[in-house]
Amino acid sequence: MRNKADKRLWTLSIVGCVIVVLTVLFVSIKVETNNVKNRIHSTIEYIKDQYSMYNSFNDAVEAKSLVRMVEKVQQTARNFKADDQALEKEHLKQYAGEQKLTGIIVLNDKDQQIAQYHMGSRFQKVMDYVMEKETLRDVKKYPQKSYMARIDLKNGGYIDLASYGRIDAKGTIIGYQYIKAEYAKNSELTIKNVLAGYKQENDGTIVITNGNDIIASNDKKLINTKAQNNPVVNEIRKSVKLGQFAVIPNGIKRYFTSLDKGRNYYIYMYAEDKDLVKTLMSNIGIALILYGIFVTILMTIKAKSNQQYELIQKQREEEYKKELEKSAREAKKANIAKTEFLQRMSHDIRTPINGIRGMVEVGDYYKDNLVKQAECRKKIWEASGFLLELINEVLDMGKLESEEVILEERSFNFFELFKEIRMVIEKQAKERGIQIVVHKYRVIHENLIGSPLHVKRVVMNILTNAIKYNKDNGKIIMEFQEVQEDQDTVRIQFKCKDTGIGMSESFQKKIYEPFAQEKAWARTVYGGTGLGMPITKSLVEKMGGTISFESEQDVGTTFDIEIPFQIDHNKQCEEHKKKEVKETSIKGVNVLLAEDNELNMEIAEFVLESAGAKVIKAFNGKEALEIFKASEQGEIDVILMDVMMPVMDGLEAARYIRRSNKENARDIPIIAMTANAFTEDRRRVLEAGMNEHLAKPLESEVLIEMIAKYCGK
Repeated sequence: MRNKADKRLWTLSIVGCVIVVLTVLFVSIKVETNNVKNRIHSTIEYIKDQYSMYNSFNDAVEAKSLVRMVEKVQQTARNFKADDQALEKEHLKQYAGEQKLTGIIVLNDKDQQIAQYHMGSRFQKVMDYVMEKETLRDVKKYPQKSYMARIDLKNGGYIDLASYGRIDAKGTIIGYQYIKAEYAKNSELTIKNVLAGYKQENDGTIVITNGNDIIASNDKKLINTKAQNNPVVNEIRKSVKLGQFAVIPNGIKRYFTSLDKGRNYYIYMYAEDKDLVKTLMSNIGIALILYGIFVTILMTIKAKSNQQYELIQKQREEEYKKELEKSAREAKKANIAKTEFLQRMSHDIRTPINGIRGMVEVGDYYKDNLVKQAECRKKIWEASGFLLELINEVLDMGKLESEEVILEERSFNFFELFKEIRMVIEKQAKERGIQIVVHKYRVIHENLIGSPLHVKRVVMNILTNAIKYNKDNGKIIMEFQEVQEDQDTVRIQFKCKDTGIGMSESFQKKIYEPFAQEKAWARTVYGGTGLGMPITKSLVEKMGGTISFESEQDVGTTFDIEIPFQIDHNKQCEEHKKKEVKETSIKGVNVLLAEDNELNMEIAEFVLESAGAKVIKAFNGKEALEIFKASEQGEIDVILMDVMMPVMDGLEAARYIRRSNKENARDIPIIAMTANAFTEDRRRVLEAGMNEHLAKPLESEVLIEMIAKYCGK
């Protein structure tokens, strides 16, 4: 009986063991297969999302670049219209340099090349493309249309190209710009950055094709090979449907596989089943050794195994994210920030425009109420000022990001600059009852060499914020002191302390990020774009200085700025503080006003005639030149010249005036009026022979003072 019982027990043990082994085998296969399946599907979906995001980003960058190219070619067409000698090579070279083009091609109405200028060896490539594309040449028939395209090169670079119909004659103007491979790579995001985080031994093989060619893979040996040369990929293409998980044989090996498709690419993923075999053997061994406590131990091991697997997966995902963020963080951050910025720009631009238009309607309704009329004009002025500040900051940030800001190296008096800033700031502070105190002013060497325009912008940004984010009837304390480093160099230290709302610790970490504002409603309550501090920091560092701050919420903020300057030894020190302010007058001054915009002409004419000046009007540079040549001695005292005008622009007109044979041609003051307010625009104006540069919108007092300065008034 005992033997029978033992035999029965042995038999039951064997049967139980077999059942356990089969159960372990079945469950393990099921679970591990599902794990592999889920891992493959989640990986493919993640890569697919990233690929789509990268394509959208690259498409946006390419579209923006091509639109810029069309604008450059359109400007070239306008230059042709204004220049009778535009087809000469020197002129083409000049236009190419101004627009930063690699080459310009001019075709007549029969599509024959009549002029060209180019740099480098890509000209023939462009010409072959031009002759091939009939739509490119057809723009000559449709003046409102343009053509733009990107030619990808084998070396990884590309050529951006645009065509536009000539304005001055029948024909076509084609402009192009060659971008080297190294620069092209810097402006593009690629799916290779995502695949770099996937290890073949852990995650299997990932292959991305454009149909026939393998364009990306975590197996570097497969990149730039043909898809049909890979037997596993070929088998997947034959037997696996889109989105399906399958097991396919390949010789003695078996692979877990899946396939998915994007807009213009395919994603293949496959992994060998040897990892599954290892897992099965391990589970069966544990089951045989610990059969007596099979259920408890197995569930515990499985739970720990799953927990460990999830932990490993989580760690891998974190590693993948870090690797991806390392390569794409800056591009993504800038792209997201700019997208958010553009979304709110619609609101920020429309708000002052709505205010301006609304106040005009209110003024029309209360046309006999002088008090209401004055109130409407004040609000229109404030709204237009906000709009101008918004535009200036966006343009400044764009210049700084593209490293196109050019610092000046000219002589200026620091105390005079400080007086200008203080006069503006005290007016703003008075409106809110804020007291401005100059605690220290210890600047000995006031005659300096540097970039006063940018110094003024830095100090104004700090002080404007100190007023904007201050409390009513608050206080601003300023300090200026000099630290002389050697015989030729000083560092000016500027400190600004306010009693404002301060900043939280979290916001202090991102104060210099473009478009950053602490609260979502800050833009509405305080105004601004979130660009002031990034611009300030960039300008300070560009001038070789440093900026730091301390802030506490509801207490206030203190900014410390240091900027180095050269001492101007050639200028005699003066007692600027005791200098008397003299009243300026331009009564009786004869002004030649060159302006193509009728509204701007009307405004300038009103300002000048209201101040007692006599105005002679010209609506383009050529007309201004002819009026000057025909004038008698003393008939014109000063010339106000807009820069961008049809027929002949202001720069060209100024050059012709200076080269003319008239007695006062070299001495007559020529003052530029232009909406281009950057340092390089000022440099171009001075190189053309003009005396001064005034940025639009014109300030009446500044305009009158400048005319009085040059006319001895």
